[in-house]
Amino acid sequence: MICSASNVVETRCQQNNEMSPKLPLTDCSNPPKGIVEVVPDGICPCTMHRVGYKLSDTQFLELYRSCYNVTSQTAHFVIHLAYPSTLPAPRPSQCFTSDRVISGAAADFFKAKKIHKTFKETLGPNQKFVTSDSDLVFDRGHLAPSCDFGFESYMRLSFKNVNVVAQFRGINRSNWKTLETWIRNQLNNGIFQVLKICTGGLGVLELPHSITGELMPIYLNAPSSNPVPKWLFKTVNDGAGTRYAFLTYNNIHDATIPTPNCQQVACPALLKFQSTKAPGNSFCCDPIDFLNKNLPHLANVC
Repeated sequence: MICSASNVVETRCQQNNEMSPKLPLTDCSNPPKGIVEVVPDGICPCTMHRVGYKLSDTQFLELYRSCYNVTSQTAHFVIHLAYPSTLPAPRPSQCFTSDRVISGAAADFFKAKKIHKTFKETLGPNQKFVTSDSDLVFDRGHLAPSCDFGFESYMRLSFKNVNVVAQFRGINRSNWKTLETWIRNQLNNGIFQVLKICTGGLGVLELPHSITGELMPIYLNAPSSNPVPKWLFKTVNDGAGTRYAFLTYNNIHDATIPTPNCQQVACPALLKFQSTKAPGNSFCCDPIDFLNKNLPHLANVC
């Protein structure tokens, strides 16, 4: 447990599921505060932000990092390490924060009322994709999921706008959740001790205009900011030769089965996706092929 750069205490989980020494520690009255800061990183074509705890000028406890384009309000990808957590904290009730990376006004474009207005402006007043100011069509979908961080304070730091993309609500809570749960089970069942996970969006969703039928790119902050990604990707790497790659089609309105830009492979035996549009058509890919075709700058990272 890190109370400060000079106050680090080791506590271990015992077989009786209790920590020794027990938490909370009484001498940790002023723990470090979580922050978001810019960090140089050549793999990010825009600005890399790291999220965690600054312990001193030379020490930073990083939870995840996000390649984020401030101008277009786009989270390109997030990288984090996930560990086993047999006694995770419950998901906290937490609002998303912008941390001065983007303005509060820009963050408001995730709200249902704004989305309804944007859809009518982009797709015409007769569009049927978002039916009212209260229609909850999109989630702020976590890229690094809160469940991958075992402590409540860490979970709260996952609720950052640099860590989200606009994800159809049904997809986020169906096949995407299934994938996140499967990854957690790989860790908690002792198959892996640590996994490096890269998650992000590819492309921009297109939907037909209600009058012309023309396919229009969907940005929550139209005309060109906060894009709704067409695809969601996740890669998993244990650092010892085992790698996975997954693609989910972020479109609940397209009745056709899309073709993913990767060499498809059989999914792991215990990973069961629903093969329909509502939960999000999802695919398992050869990880090397997927990265080389879509994210070559991450081929040696993810």
